[in-house]
Amino acid sequence: MEEKAYWSVEIDTEYAAVNSALNNYFFCGRFEMLPVYLDLEGDAETKVTEALEIEPDELGDFVGLCVSRSLRFDRADPYVDHTSWLKDWSKAGRRSPPPFTALLCALSIAAERMGADENFSPNNYYERYFELLGVKGATNQQKLRQYAKRTRQFWRALNLWLSENDYLLGRPTAKPLLSHWQYASYALSQALVRDADRRRFEGLFLAYDLTPGDPVGDAEMALLVNDWMTSHGPSGPTAWLRKLWTANELRERVVAAALDTFESWEPSAAVTPGQAKKARLQWQLGFSGFPRKRVTLALSVTRGGHAEPLRPITPESIPEGEFVLEEGEPGVQFLGPIGSINLDLLLLQSQTFVGQQSGVTYNYVAKPIVVFSRSAEGPMFREVTRASLFEEHAILCHEAWLEKVEGHLAKCARPGHAVLQSSDMPGIPRGWCILRGVEIVRSVDNAHDNFHALNPLDSTAAIACVGGLKLGHGTWHVDAKPHVEAKSEKGDGKLEILHERFGQDDEIVASSKAVGDFIELDLDQVEVAPGTNLRAVVKAGKAELAETDFSLRSADVPRPLGGKRFYHPFASGQGLSLNSETISLSPENGLEGCTIVGRLNVEPDQSVSPQPEISSNKIPEGMAEATPEVDWKHAQDAAQKAAGSCVIRGYHYWVYEPFEKGDDRFEAKMAECKDCHVRALSRSRAVAKKNWKKSKQARSGTPVRRQTATQGAIKQEHGGSLPPTNSVSLDTVFDALCYLGQGSWHAFQRLVASVSEEPWFPRTLAADLFALGHLEMKDSILSDASDWSVPPPVMVVGLDKKARLAGFHSKLLLGKIRDALESAGAIYEVVSQPGRVTLHRWSGLAGLPLDALLEGITDPHGRSVTVAHDLGLAIARNLPSIETAWMLGTPMHVERADALAKFDVRDARWIRAETIEGTGAYRVGLHGTRYVFRDHSGDTRQVGHRVAKILAAKSEGTRLHAYDISTGRFIAALGAEPPGLFARALVASSGELPSIEGGRLIYERVDPMIATIILKKLYEGDRTVA
Repeated sequence: MEEKAYWSVEIDTEYAAVNSALNNYFFCGRFEMLPVYLDLEGDAETKVTEALEIEPDELGDFVGLCVSRSLRFDRADPYVDHTSWLKDWSKAGRRSPPPFTALLCALSIAAERMGADENFSPNNYYERYFELLGVKGATNQQKLRQYAKRTRQFWRALNLWLSENDYLLGRPTAKPLLSHWQYASYALSQALVRDADRRRFEGLFLAYDLTPGDPVGDAEMALLVNDWMTSHGPSGPTAWLRKLWTANELRERVVAAALDTFESWEPSAAVTPGQAKKARLQWQLGFSGFPRKRVTLALSVTRGGHAEPLRPITPESIPEGEFVLEEGEPGVQFLGPIGSINLDLLLLQSQTFVGQQSGVTYNYVAKPIVVFSRSAEGPMFREVTRASLFEEHAILCHEAWLEKVEGHLAKCARPGHAVLQSSDMPGIPRGWCILRGVEIVRSVDNAHDNFHALNPLDSTAAIACVGGLKLGHGTWHVDAKPHVEAKSEKGDGKLEILHERFGQDDEIVASSKAVGDFIELDLDQVEVAPGTNLRAVVKAGKAELAETDFSLRSADVPRPLGGKRFYHPFASGQGLSLNSETISLSPENGLEGCTIVGRLNVEPDQSVSPQPEISSNKIPEGMAEATPEVDWKHAQDAAQKAAGSCVIRGYHYWVYEPFEKGDDRFEAKMAECKDCHVRALSRSRAVAKKNWKKSKQARSGTPVRRQTATQGAIKQEHGGSLPPTNSVSLDTVFDALCYLGQGSWHAFQRLVASVSEEPWFPRTLAADLFALGHLEMKDSILSDASDWSVPPPVMVVGLDKKARLAGFHSKLLLGKIRDALESAGAIYEVVSQPGRVTLHRWSGLAGLPLDALLEGITDPHGRSVTVAHDLGLAIARNLPSIETAWMLGTPMHVERADALAKFDVRDARWIRAETIEGTGAYRVGLHGTRYVFRDHSGDTRQVGHRVAKILAAKSEGTRLHAYDISTGRFIAALGAEPPGLFARALVASSGELPSIEGGRLIYERVDPMIATIILKKLYEGDRTVA
């Protein structure tokens, strides 16, 4: 990022050089979406010293010397010039890195040196700061102490600046750790945990079998770190970490450092030669309402797994059969084939498998209580080790444990969750039940170890942002704000939401008093502009007990354009590429959304003339593509075969870690069930200490549960009448996509899950947005699930001469377009359809100079709004034959798989199949479903479901599409929509997405020439597949 000078007075050139070198290291993008600490160790020390051409052991003192020269000891406030630079930088828009980074690094170096001699005290910190700056006079030292409060504004300004840049330059980490070190403790937060300390966390992760990517929460990590502190040797904590852990107020920072390290930890680096690799099989839970209401359970490996055959280590405890890990979504494997695996026994008995190709050991632990939290990667729930405060959970529980679980939740969770049994919804195993909409708001002091998974680690105060539409770490959409929830065990607790402002006092935008130990704030009615950065604080009197920062964004203030924009290149003689490529700095001919880049072939094909096609009543009525259903195998005698299981008997048999000499008699100890091998940290001794001290938790009636959209749906499903209260609209989701600009498929799924938890819905929405020209996708012709980007804004004029906005949308952009067109007499129309984004279009454009009226209107990225005439015809004429999609497909060899089915062209339905035999379209797999087409020679390739169905119809000499020239309607069998750019050409003509009539899709107002060209390219061609 370009750095500018903000020096309002003459400044030492060496300070400017140091500040620039530090900014170039810390804020060049290397810490994108990662926590950034101003800590000059390791790589930071190497890079900065190279830039300054000094020796590494000189860096700290050199930074201190340069900072000392920038301080004004001739004034009462030595930080007066830095404050002036801060204000100048803020007035200039904060478009470059801060001018005070060197000052903050000096503060951090002093904190690091205090830690190096392990003398942890305020006096020692200031002594190290004075030494670093070379300040010896008592008068100047007193000035630094007296005006230490001035340094807080620089730390807060840095945090705000990182938030304003949407964490593309790093996530803020500076925060006050100690109430009695109100200002100096910001620097402590940067240097408290050193590189050597962070490297030791690897021993923690390995000791507790943590798998990268697991949703380990603050409470769970705190519990693990607490136990790990008793270990010794190279896999245990450093002496400094132990010292930090003895200070209760510093534990939060140690836990945060462990979580930060865990976020980027790669276990492969920790496995020595000859050491077996391990991975964990954990449950994944899904809910679906189409084609019928159903629960799906699957065992998955999210990290460290391989698609391969498995060998059970204890075959006598598991029925005979073949076991494999099947590839699902990228990076996730699932245990299968589930049609031959006994679910009832699997839920009762732990199992260990070995990968026959990789040698990886896959461990599965059967539990009577399985806790799930919402996945960050899509519309499903994933198993977690322990519940977290304020988050929505689902619980799979055996009926023998239900009454005990309900009793525990009555003490710590909001009332109102639903209990679903096997008779309520297919997919729930007999003898088991699922508790949905569980939100735990406090821990229970005297909870039995059997409920360790349902008892979050306690703390004096806790706070979290939940619900709404989360755009990324610490960022929510301004139209779908989070609900802030907190707890405080101190009296007179309150929750405040503060608007942080440069150079001004914080503004309180909302506040709420505690009811007992619980506090919450609903921000839906709080008017906040996009781009606002907020801080939520739990207070008791004037003391701040806990805080969290969050930002509110929208497409009006989008992230900068990234380097993953996709477009379809055009090659002479070959037409448009059906797949996308990453756009270069100067793209040549091609198509990005509805923007034609360069020049396409627009000459009419003389061999094509509009003509009526086959009657639409010959097109079969299809079905929308949905997730296939396969049932696990079941056994009536599972309970008898596993009579000794903890699940059946209703309790665990705990074996506790022995006491060693010198152990605190009140310290928690690790416990493991001798039968099912569930591990938990016993909290009974810590609780005993509390009881021994006669301490009591502040308690009140459990607060009434805040109803989310999902919970409202549950309630309606099971006899309730309250509608959802905070559902997120599809238009808000699309605005969020425009804000992000680009992203992965997981990011897309995460956003869409706020609208619908149907597993098929993200793909359906992605296909709709692609057809409208709102999205480009990397592999659109072969799959709806791929990386994506939002193209530039375009006004597309359809066959009816109405214009609609395609590509990037934002409220401000729409307002500018409306003002320009409506002032000239155009009529604004809104087209709304359930389950689809709103279309914005204008009629009455005849005779209006549309290009001239839109001249000068740009989106927030500075891209002009262009106008596209005859876009559908231009796309259609440049499309290759559907055979090109076949050639792009990936060759596959499939022997057997769950949910194998063949497409029946005559009925437009999938029918079960045992093997892939003969020409046709096949659906393969239950998880991460794949579609293939096998031609007459046996060549089998993976393609999208639409392409596979069309090729199957073509091979049988029939069709799934037709055009009625008398009505201008293009008809398609439901589930066999024209793929990719073929659909975009049709929608560009009709101006809107197709409607559904029975089992068919209807595209209205389609240009006869466009329809004829598309049908020709779908069903005619030189290559023979039949």
